[in-house]
Amino acid sequence: MAPGVSGALITTVTALCVAIPAMFGYNFLVTSIRGIIVEMDNFAAELASEFEHKYVDHSVRESTFRR
Repeated sequence: MAPGVSGALITTVTALCVAIPAMFGYNFLVTSIRGIIVEMDNFAAELASEFEHKYVDHSVRESTFRR
């Protein structure tokens, strides 16, 4: 093999040895972050619902609707 082709193949193999594990790590982190975002969104919705039930007056007033 020519020295240029040999060097290119070695460089390609080295790059793949770095890129493939990096892609697995990236996908793992993205999946973890998405899961955390879903958990935080659910918590925020539950918290807002709890505040609404505790602090918002849900009684209907007759005078509000009669004119």
